[in-house]
Amino acid sequence: MRVAIVHDDLVQWGGAERVLEGLCEIYPDAPIYTSVFDKSNKELNKRFGKKKIITSFLQKIPWWRSLYKPLFFLYPIAFEQFNFDEYDLVISNTTRFAKCIITKPKTVHICYCHTPPRFLWHFSDSENFGIGEIFMNTLKNFDQIWAKRVDFFIAGSENAKTRIKKVYNENSKVLYPFVDLKRFENVETFDGEYFVLAGRPSKYKRFDLAVETCRQIGVDLRIIDGNLSEEMVVLVLSGCKALIIPGVEDFGIVSLEAQALGKPVIAFKEGGSLETIIDSKTGVFFEKQSIESLKEAMHKLNSIKIDLQNCKNNAKRFSKNNFISDFRQIVASLLYTK
Repeated sequence: MRVAIVHDDLVQWGGAERVLEGLCEIYPDAPIYTSVFDKSNKELNKRFGKKKIITSFLQKIPWWRSLYKPLFFLYPIAFEQFNFDEYDLVISNTTRFAKCIITKPKTVHICYCHTPPRFLWHFSDSENFGIGEIFMNTLKNFDQIWAKRVDFFIAGSENAKTRIKKVYNENSKVLYPFVDLKRFENVETFDGEYFVLAGRPSKYKRFDLAVETCRQIGVDLRIIDGNLSEEMVVLVLSGCKALIIPGVEDFGIVSLEAQALGKPVIAFKEGGSLETIIDSKTGVFFEKQSIESLKEAMHKLNSIKIDLQNCKNNAKRFSKNNFISDFRQIVASLLYTK
């Protein structure tokens, strides 16, 4: 069976790119079609540099690294330009527009959707574009049309499944992303007396809430952003008292990475965190995105005993082996029904 993989863009290393790496293990001969590929990114080059990667016309635009976000409206056109006639199966891995590809009836298009475009549908109180919302409303209509090009959806979480149904009126099967447990084997943990935030700094993540809360309490807070190496991420997580997730995550793989090290998580009680954290066993929730509510959760964590083995066992449920096995089974069942 001839297979191709489609990914939004290869410009930074994150959760969606880790799933892409898993898909490449399942289909090692499948080329990757993507809008742009930043070959200067060492992590991306290490993991995908030997793959056959086909980029769009956006790659040829001068200074695209500075323009790829403002040019988001060109992404659907870029993906429509790709030709998939020679493939039996195409898998798009997306949070935005990779699903916009056009395939012929003989080619099956399965979309692994982490979430419909967050900026477009304003999940998690994402940015409002003011008068630009007129254009965004038109783009929403097109996004719903593009979703109809997908033969089958696989949702990255129950949270994503709900969004896919609400936005696209499409059913989906849930398959959780995986945590790379090998990264955390034989890592010696310690209590560095600090809390941690992790992820790409976006408004919806509400880093500001955690920063101000920790300032008022007088505790140390460290932030893991996309500029740290994989080794440094593990080191920082291994010494924290707890990971804080103050925003609404689509899924939140970093929650499981912390738990793989036996570290508890303090999270806002909404979104994907509800699927990765067991209340009072692997972490605690706070009900409102307010300083007082987060303070209460931090105090609660100090008053209860979290068994580090419970955290590790929970993370093991989301192993790469489980992901690969389940993905193959789901694809086989979907192809059978086609």
